Amino acid sequence: MPHPWLRAGLLHLGVLGALLSAPGHAQSQSPAAAPTTILFVGNSFFHGRYEPAFSYNAATITVEKVGQQKIGPWGGIPAIFKTLTEQAGLRYDVHFECINGESLKMHYDSARAIIGQPRWNTVVLQEHSLWPLPARRSGRPEVFRDYATRLEQVVHKANPQARLYFYQTWARADQTYAPDKAYSGLPIDSMTLDLHRGYYLAARQNGHFAGVAPAGDAWLRAMRAGVAVRNPFAPEAGQLNLWGEDNYHPSQWGAYLNACVLLAEITGYDPRRLGAQEAAAAALGITPAQAVSLQRIAAEQVLAARPGAFTPGAAAKSAPKSSPRQVKLKAAAPGK
Repeated sequence: MPHPWLRAGLLHLGVLGALLSAPGHAQSQSPAAAPTTILFVGNSFFHGRYEPAFSYNAATITVEKVGQQKIGPWGGIPAIFKTLTEQAGLRYDVHFECINGESLKMHYDSARAIIGQPRWNTVVLQEHSLWPLPARRSGRPEVFRDYATRLEQVVHKANPQARLYFYQTWARADQTYAPDKAYSGLPIDSMTLDLHRGYYLAARQNGHFAGVAPAGDAWLRAMRAGVAVRNPFAPEAGQLNLWGEDNYHPSQWGAYLNACVLLAEITGYDPRRLGAQEAAAAALGITPAQAVSLQRIAAEQVLAARPGAFTPGAAAKSAPKSSPRQVKLKAAAPGK
């Protein structure tokens, strides 16, 4: 159980967390409609480090090369997202701009020409796994908010109707259970709460983001529900390990959960509708029962933040018709 101060903080966020967001695109598309072109911007927290997620379905997405960097057969979460959208009857042209180990500042400095193209209908931004945290916990929150806003302005200058989302990352076990780290001695909930606050504060202060995909909050929900282990160094039988071998990057279960959260937040499609026989889960070695559990956790977390997330027609009504505008949302506390 979280410390008393943490429980109070979660309650406070649940009551007072009014933040911008709006549902994603409509839940179905005409076969003749042009695909939604989406760009994922981030690092290895998108493609992962371990097979089978790392190179999963890499041929189905386009990796945008930055300078002379070496690129691998990166599939990962963007490619899982692509597979999920296809089964949902949605058409997405998925692109991925990745600089491993780096922050949004590096993307702004090195990949602005890619990010600032008018063809992107949707852009998803992921910050370095530590930078949204408080400075006392190894974060650089002011730099994070600064460059997130700079990138938002680059995107909207090129395409005022583009929808931007944050991809909220998850608590790192290597920063919690190892000694002399940023969260040593604290529950895993603590880092999740700080990441939640960092991303949602950045979205609220900017005012032009369509939402936050609460992947990190979904990880904590899975732990609290007994679906996933809280401590990979002392795993419990029957629970999934969302972390990979380094206790940092996602396993195939963590990657799948993240893709389900992105599907729910960005498209407005309820991932529970995918069901036990979902194709990406099968290809990743995730059992039907595990797939259903992870789909449920993703849906519950998105609905906790936006109760009308999967309401038919709500997504289409919220699509921007001109310049982005601030829309308020009650942000659920992590994992609640």
